[in-house]
Amino acid sequence: MASSVSAHSGHDHSSASNVKDLPRVVIQESDTVNPWTGLDLNNDPSNFQFAIITDNTTGGREGVLEDAFCKLNWLQPEFVMSVGDLIQGYTTDRKQLEYEWDEFEGFVEKLEMPFFYVAGNHDYTNPVMAEVWKERYGASYYSFVYHDVFCLVLNSNDEARPHAMTQEQVDWAVAEIEKHPDPRWTMVFIHTPLWDRNDPTGKWPQIEEALQGRDFTVFAGHHHRYVKHSRKGKEFFTLATTGGNSGLRGPRFGEFDHVVWVTMTDEGPILANLILEGIWDENVRDEEVRQVQSALIDDGSLALQPILFREGRFDRGQLAFRFTNDSDYPVDFEMQFKQLENVVIKGKRSGSWRLPPNEVLTLDFDVANASDDFSEGIAAEMQWKLAFDRDGEAIRFEDSESLSVVRELPIRTEADFLVDGDLKEWGSLSYRSPEVADWHYHRRWEGEKDSRFEFDVAEDGENLLVAVKVFDDSLALSEEDALWAQDSVGVLIDARPQRVRGSNKADRRPLFFNIAPGPNGDTRARGAGSYPEGSTYVARKTALGYALEISVPFAYLDEQGGGDWDGIRLNVTLNDKDLEKDAVARIFWKPSWNRDDAVPGAGSFYRVERE
Repeated sequence: MASSVSAHSGHDHSSASNVKDLPRVVIQESDTVNPWTGLDLNNDPSNFQFAIITDNTTGGREGVLEDAFCKLNWLQPEFVMSVGDLIQGYTTDRKQLEYEWDEFEGFVEKLEMPFFYVAGNHDYTNPVMAEVWKERYGASYYSFVYHDVFCLVLNSNDEARPHAMTQEQVDWAVAEIEKHPDPRWTMVFIHTPLWDRNDPTGKWPQIEEALQGRDFTVFAGHHHRYVKHSRKGKEFFTLATTGGNSGLRGPRFGEFDHVVWVTMTDEGPILANLILEGIWDENVRDEEVRQVQSALIDDGSLALQPILFREGRFDRGQLAFRFTNDSDYPVDFEMQFKQLENVVIKGKRSGSWRLPPNEVLTLDFDVANASDDFSEGIAAEMQWKLAFDRDGEAIRFEDSESLSVVRELPIRTEADFLVDGDLKEWGSLSYRSPEVADWHYHRRWEGEKDSRFEFDVAEDGENLLVAVKVFDDSLALSEEDALWAQDSVGVLIDARPQRVRGSNKADRRPLFFNIAPGPNGDTRARGAGSYPEGSTYVARKTALGYALEISVPFAYLDEQGGGDWDGIRLNVTLNDKDLEKDAVARIFWKPSWNRDDAVPGAGSFYRVERE
């Protein structure tokens, strides 16, 4: 057996050892029958096992990664791979980066086998992060060969910005592939699944083209949701999490903490997903299951629509629950309502049904307010189960949906807005950040004296407009840091049909503006090139903080809504970074829509008829 490692820096290291043929079983056999099935043991010395850990970021949950490393020592793989996003990162604070890498290396040091680093966007996305990586680990892309298996490790952020590859790396990777023309197998490890997103650089197709004509498998992370892709007969795996942010709704949703156990054979790698709650094979969630899940659940077919009211106090309303089987399979559906103390629900509150393809289940309920203290919020919970049979394999989902009662807010009808960051034509703004803030990541918000915001929403007959005024005692603005890692505002605008925008599905991302005034008087916007055509935005510093305006044309809203738009759902987030602190406080007007305590439909606005 021989192994070698090569990096783009040009350094090669190699070692070799002998592997002796293992003896056959020594056992007394009978001439008739024996209490075993055979004696050809599965012990080919050229086969090997290794493990892969995946994302630990976006507020990594304490204890999960440590637990995974402990269990890897129990399992004893020959080595452990990663697919990046190993630290929270995303900062130019060298001290903070050193602290996070020291912490991570403390976990790695407990492993009883080699660990291979892969750079994720949280690890390697600005010049300071890249510099710290190079000082600690050297190459950010490299290759190695083990038992005639060629492993190619790539950096999907090597321009020190997310999801980008330099041509220099691509040329190196193609050369490495050509240098190993006939391996037993090729495995590629990369953080961002560039094949499953818009890749404006066109770099990934060059690498995929160079891999054609050989057996290969690709592993990635980043999306925090597992899915197996098949492309031109090859398998591409996007892994879930090993402690990273996740809805944790279970295997069929692709949301779970796991390590991947890979056994290399002559026929290719065999995968087992070792979930902390059990073991699943590589087909835990494939593209077809993802498509069915999206059609039946995530696109709003299964969501309980919020009961919206506009004036006064909520007294009573109607819930019309519609579940459409948009799959090609008969679906078994069960549900049971759990009524909360705030309301009284009249109607069929539990049952089970079998729905053929294209059939619609309709249930109607009367909902009445039963509490003097209840104004809006979660009114009831529906526990549900859904199952279908796919070629003898039972595919099951189960989750819960919240029934909410939400006040729908009017969109102001105004004219002659100038999107310039000067909010004088708005007058007083109608909405403000909560006094008790909902936040995640680091709890560093010290109340309204630290930072707060006001905002409003209007339309001028051609555009939807949003104005935000931020009051901040200490502005931290930087050209190098990611916008969400410094003082900035995020505005989420969802103009899809009410049945979709009223739900809280984390993987359905609406239009998102992340904007801040630049330190030099300009406006910085995250993902500016992806905003709808005709959108405008301006942010500028003020005496007490900063202000911003956003304009989105009706054409985009109509396209999202499938016709004349009738309303939106909106949320505003304030990212507050104080100069003397390492972390960012994230303050939401309404709880983040992908949190468990988020109220479905919260932040709904309706379009007022113009006279």
